[in-house]
Formats: sequence, structure tokens, C-alpha cells
Amino acid sequence: MEELGFEAEVDNFGGISSPEMSPELGEQWHAAADQCSEETGWGVEDYDDDQLAELYTLEVAQYECLLELGYSPEEPPSVQQYIDSWSSRTDPPYQPFGTVIAGLPPAEMESVLQACPPPRWSFLG
Repeated sequence: MEELGFEAEVDNFGGISSPEMSPELGEQWHAAADQCSEETGWGVEDYDDDQLAELYTLEVAQYECLLELGYSPEEPPSVQQYIDSWSSRTDPPYQPFGTVIAGLPPAEMESVLQACPPPRWSFLG
């Protein structure tokens, strides 16, 4: 990102975050991030349908873990919808923690992620 003239930091989810900027500059930042992802392969995982079905099972387990902690994550899609979403790369794949951690204080977010870690952080297929 720096080579393309933009600041970026690794966030708590293994992604990158940008500093505050205008919407126009934000579009350019996202285009640069997409370019970096394509050039480096970072953030792009290619799994077959069997691996995605296994990952889906782990995502559902995280969903259930979050429910046990008293949170209300988004309900999982069907296995086929999950596979299709991942394969098409048009929509972000289902992540139950995504709707739970938004707006949580950092300490609570860290606690939730330790109790119910996102499976993609350790899934190797």
C-alpha cells in the first residue's frame, strides 16, 4: 500500500484498515488495496467445495459459541449459499462474529474473539 502512496495498518481481524479520508480518496484506497491483494495473493483463499463445507461447519460452531455468550450473530446461510458466496467473491463470505463485534469496546471484542475465535484465522483446509 505504501508503494501505491497509501497508509494502511493491519487490524485485529488480520485485514487492513485505512486512516480517515474523503470518500473520493477512500475509493482510490480501496482500489489500491484490491490491487495489492491481487498482486500478492493476500486475503484470497482458494478452497474446493469440500474444504468450504468443512469451513462452514466451523463457522456454524462459532455462531453457536457466540449465542452461548449471549450475543445475537447473524444466522448462518445454507451450506450451498456459503459455498456460492465464497466462490463468487461478489459478497463477503459469512462470518458470524462480524455483526457481533461491531461497536464493542476493544477489551470486550478481544474477549469475544478469544472465547470464539474466527475459524478462518486457523483453517488451513
